[in-house]
Amino acid sequence: MIREIKTGTFVFRPRARLIRTIGEELISDDKVAIIELVKNSYDAYCTLQNAAPIVDIIFNGDVKTRADGEWYIDKNTASITIYDEGVGMDFNTIQHAWMEPATNFKKLQENQNPKRKYAGEKGIGRFASAKLASKLELITKQEDEDEIVVSFDWNDFSNDFDYLEDIHIDWLIRPAQEIKRHGTILKLVNLNEDWDKNKIKDLRIALSRLLNPIVPSEDFLINLILPENLELSGLIERPETLNNPNYSIKGVISDNGQPENIVFYSRLKKIEEELVFNSSFGLKNYTAGAFSFEFKIWNRENSELLTLANEMGTIVKNVKEDLDELCGISIYRDNIRVLPYGNKNNDWVRLDLRRVNNPTLRLSNNQIVGYISIGIESNPLLKDQSNREGIVESLAFEEIKDYIKLILNEVEQRRYKERPREEGPKKPSNSLFESFSLRGIATVIQKTNPKNSEILNLIYEKEAEIKDSWSKVLEIISRYRRLSTLGQLIDPILHDGRNYLNKIDLKSTAIINETEKESANLNKIAEKAGEIQVVRKDFAQLFSRLEPFGGRRRGRPKRIIVENAIKNIFLLNQEELAKLNVECSFPETQHNVTIDEGELGQIFINLIQNAIYWLETTDGPRKISVEVIEEVDGLVIFFNDNGPGIKPEIADDIFNPYFSTKPDGVGLGLAIIGEIMADYNGEFVLVESILGGASFKLKFKYRI
Repeated sequence: MIREIKTGTFVFRPRARLIRTIGEELISDDKVAIIELVKNSYDAYCTLQNAAPIVDIIFNGDVKTRADGEWYIDKNTASITIYDEGVGMDFNTIQHAWMEPATNFKKLQENQNPKRKYAGEKGIGRFASAKLASKLELITKQEDEDEIVVSFDWNDFSNDFDYLEDIHIDWLIRPAQEIKRHGTILKLVNLNEDWDKNKIKDLRIALSRLLNPIVPSEDFLINLILPENLELSGLIERPETLNNPNYSIKGVISDNGQPENIVFYSRLKKIEEELVFNSSFGLKNYTAGAFSFEFKIWNRENSELLTLANEMGTIVKNVKEDLDELCGISIYRDNIRVLPYGNKNNDWVRLDLRRVNNPTLRLSNNQIVGYISIGIESNPLLKDQSNREGIVESLAFEEIKDYIKLILNEVEQRRYKERPREEGPKKPSNSLFESFSLRGIATVIQKTNPKNSEILNLIYEKEAEIKDSWSKVLEIISRYRRLSTLGQLIDPILHDGRNYLNKIDLKSTAIINETEKESANLNKIAEKAGEIQVVRKDFAQLFSRLEPFGGRRRGRPKRIIVENAIKNIFLLNQEELAKLNVECSFPETQHNVTIDEGELGQIFINLIQNAIYWLETTDGPRKISVEVIEEVDGLVIFFNDNGPGIKPEIADDIFNPYFSTKPDGVGLGLAIIGEIMADYNGEFVLVESILGGASFKLKFKYRI
């Protein structure tokens, strides 16, 4: 018997509480809820010419005082009114836009405005009112038309058993009572929370950043009105502090990732400088789209803030408060801020972590007030999260973060050259611990009191103890340096190690399969076993190449063929070099010298890693070459690449600890090489390139 096949369709029947859930669960707090409603007011001007460019946010209610002396607006008597004089809505718009969650009304071509984009397009921002209050009254009017009043009670949407279709919203049309010409009023009553001074202050800050505080909008203003003319009432304006940065940088990143019209300003030099970049700047295969930016930067030492405060006629405390409230990098999409980027303590680019690794060079989040400006059409891959707070994490969003660090890196390098630093000798002293010697004291005592042998003997004993401790510390530092270099090799080591293990696994599996046969082929088993022995030797060579970087204590340096040691170090990086198709050339010479192979490894790992980073930013053939030359007073090694090279203006800075031209660089690689070369009484200098990129000369004089 054939059973009957039945088919049909279902339709969703959302429960009424879905609407309240949208408002209460997807909106994080009251401040964000008001911003969502103000965005609706911003959009109201999109289709109105010559409109009064202002929206009023009016708080009414009893002002009370807490035990700590701070005032608050009592929720039991309070209301919030958001009033704009935009175009207003007609009955059809309310019915088919306001009353349709997730409407596409603002996306339709006939509703677009060529002058500016809508701030909201998802069609859910209005439900933020449920976060603020249990009741909402919408009053709207178009010019020469009657008022329309719609009343919402969000409590009606709380019943777990009611369906959305069961909830009826009352409306009426009446002659104008509250709106004279045109506009919209949102009245929120029965507030869910009190509004105290700190909460109102946070709201003002958030509203000041809703529209770009660095480039203020002239066609949309926000006015906050509080009962009893409380101190935080008034027009939302940016503080004067923002007009006086120490540095600024602004410009555009094009849709193919190239910098355009980048202008840097230094308050110390009092000049604007248009920056020119070579083709190595930026990211390859860029996808995020074009954006503009401006970052203003302050030095936050008290002395600098005091100078700024005196110039502005205020006090340091006020300047600090302004910077603390507005610091960070905001994102504006079609001139409306995307939350939460730029909020207090929202370090979404992770600038503070970057500064922890390099406090001398890097900027922290609280030193910057900046923005990037994106658009719905120009940056389609930067999509909003469903809760309307943030952009979905994606490759395109990571590219934006990388570009911000690239841009700030340009400021950091120029700021580094301007900042005062302690002057020291150009060449490193013979030892970091030279100043700990007591020989000077012993010499003075011997001259002034030569008969006091007891004191002299104590000093000599202490001098010997210091030398012994000094040697131990140097050994520990050396071991840590080797281990830190080993850390840079983890990825290639794991890659090579897995390859060897996979080969052994495949060949041993073949042996097992062969032995399980009734008539096993012993020759085949022997062949596979021999292949395993070859792989084992290759594996052993990997460990041999790594051995110089181990952290255990080592004895006196051995004699090695320096060219072979250098090739071994390159082999540890062969995966990354092969990935970029880097052509490496080595000398055919064979110099047998006494040198610490671990220290040589540290030098070349840093040079190779630097070369790989910068070669990746270039197109065309990539090359690294090494030359070894024996001179009368030492051994000279040249390391050359054909990357973008080093700008002449920073040639001296690159050897300083913590200076780096990489956006996330710590700036210790070349400084470590310099320290090692000092132990050999050697030279480590930048020389004219033979390949068109960077060329370094290393000369070993002592211990060779």
